[in-house]
Amino acid sequence: MITCFFSSASFNVLARPTYRKCNECNRRRKTYENHQICRICYKTKTIFKPSGNKVIDDFIKYTQTNLVKKEGKLEFVPYDRFKNIEFIAEGGFSKIYKATWTDGPISNWDDESNTRIHNYTVALKRLNDSRNITSKELNELKVFYNFSLKWKASRDRFRKMMRTFPYSLNNSRVNKYHMYGFYNYIGKYFGITQDPNTKDIMIVMPYYSSGDLIHYISNVFYEIYWEEKLRNLVKIIIGLMNIHSVNIIHRDFHSGNIFFDGTKGAVIGDLGISKSATESTDENNENYGIIPYMAPEIFQGQKYTKASDIYSFGMVMWELMTGRRPFWDRNHDTDLIIDLCDGLRPPIVTNAPEGYIELMKECWHSDPQKRPQATDIYNAINEMFDNEWSNHFRNQKPTEVTKSPNVGPITVIHQGAVYKSRPLSGMIQSAMISIRSRTLSLSYTTYSNNDYCTKEFELDIEIL
Repeated sequence: MITCFFSSASFNVLARPTYRKCNECNRRRKTYENHQICRICYKTKTIFKPSGNKVIDDFIKYTQTNLVKKEGKLEFVPYDRFKNIEFIAEGGFSKIYKATWTDGPISNWDDESNTRIHNYTVALKRLNDSRNITSKELNELKVFYNFSLKWKASRDRFRKMMRTFPYSLNNSRVNKYHMYGFYNYIGKYFGITQDPNTKDIMIVMPYYSSGDLIHYISNVFYEIYWEEKLRNLVKIIIGLMNIHSVNIIHRDFHSGNIFFDGTKGAVIGDLGISKSATESTDENNENYGIIPYMAPEIFQGQKYTKASDIYSFGMVMWELMTGRRPFWDRNHDTDLIIDLCDGLRPPIVTNAPEGYIELMKECWHSDPQKRPQATDIYNAINEMFDNEWSNHFRNQKPTEVTKSPNVGPITVIHQGAVYKSRPLSGMIQSAMISIRSRTLSLSYTTYSNNDYCTKEFELDIEIL
């Protein structure tokens, strides 16, 4: 994320600001009499570092000049500005490294020294086979930029509204602002770098020392009270609400894409295959994901919708409740896909605050139309949190974290359980063929007097 700063001395030589059409971005913005471009474009030209790749450079310039504020601004960082690079994990389409950014992000600006705060710990996400990068490989950053642009506009509208409407617990418009909050609970992106040896593109992101959700709850599961679980779940659903509010579908929502920031708590990350809800078709027919978190309608050939993300959120609720990933004890194969389409869901093996289990089941309902919206989930979970907090504050008995063999972290999972996003179209096709070939019901006339009866025949359908 980037914005541009100069020393105070550099501004003293500039003339008094005026507004005119910028020759660079073609927008009417604040400029200076001795320049033909606006302040934003002038600053960008001063600090812009080219990558040598036109696709990358055009995108970086666009994010730097299209927004006045810092949200969504990105930069290209030369690879030699990173040190202490170490591999930490591998995802479905990338490898993750921890590194120290010598300069640090521009958003980490020290106003007193008028410089960046140096030696900033970041994560580098190496995109597999990205040597010959196209605009498609930049989808994750484009989604983040578009989200930042739309979310900033929405937040600014609410800020203006707050100055117009007095605060009231009964004012729904004010409550909506407080619900979405100043912080969006979406992971940041700082920019792009490129490995000079492999030529692979690497996305520069914050490093989350507490890891993802499953590592967080695995390390301290029995020490996390329900009050804290619900607090984090509120933040997660706010993040999902903010994504949905700007008409974006995550499409790969699971515990491995929920990270824990040291100060703000849970944030949603990895927007790699996210898309606008208004896009009519995918560029290809490939389905990617982790089977236990995918809504059954996706297996059946329907489009991703916001309701698909809600189904995945229900699985995250189960994970927080049990300390385990859904279907950790079985193969993630065509049989699981078939069972999920037939209505199989994880077992209810422990207690939870009042209303929690019912809400979770609503989220993973087989009918997408019957799943709650993110705003409804927020209201329900926030009420549960208030009740837990009140019970704790009043020294009443809060909901206990059950200790049993069916609850809590496990060290060994089934060897066929796969918790990395992967291409699944072939497996899904096989599962759907099996479902279609199981049973076929036929209705036909059997009596000459036009009375009707229905018989069921079990037919094997030969697939050519």
